Amino acid sequence: MTAQIDDVFRFHEREYCVAGISAGELFDPSLLNLEPFGTCSACWRGYQAIFGVSASRLILDALHVNLLKPGKDYQREEGHAINGMKPTGPKRKYDWFNNHYERLNYHLEYTGGLLLADGFIEELYVHMGFHPAWKYQTVIELIFEAGILTREFDRSERMAEIRTMFLESRNDADPERMPTKDEIARFVERAFDRSYDM
Repeated sequence: MTAQIDDVFRFHEREYCVAGISAGELFDPSLLNLEPFGTCSACWRGYQAIFGVSASRLILDALHVNLLKPGKDYQREEGHAINGMKPTGPKRKYDWFNNHYERLNYHLEYTGGLLLADGFIEELYVHMGFHPAWKYQTVIELIFEAGILTREFDRSERMAEIRTMFLESRNDADPERMPTKDEIARFVERAFDRSYDM
């Protein structure tokens, strides 16, 4: 398994990783009639979404996606227009994605919270899944109602408390004990789950 490419959220002229989603999925490419294909272990789902806020509305700002022709050996399928925007092809020889949508301004009707994270703490890197919010120095929580930003909170201090508790519990663990198959399965499941409780 491999650490996954994060979705990005552009907010207050900074780029954050999307490290937590409180209510289901933030974006589903099938709603746009897209069937992404994972071509590398760092992006099993086959796409990266770039979100933002425009006039208090949650938007899909850009989308990088792999689309392949059915039955063809990894041949690029050009995606259809989204919000009037056609995709461009790969940007370089070894691009992670073969369709790049920019400046989409596609409104999303999401209701729930998002954790935006910046300043990843390298010592906490694990080569699997998405990294949780507590592994970052700066964490902002945004609350949306039907796609409208209603509240914003700085959760950095709370994440630092969680990080301390986790590291202390890990230090107390027996280093000789091997995890069970169930513990490994739960770890893998959590590594790909970005959900959190509000």
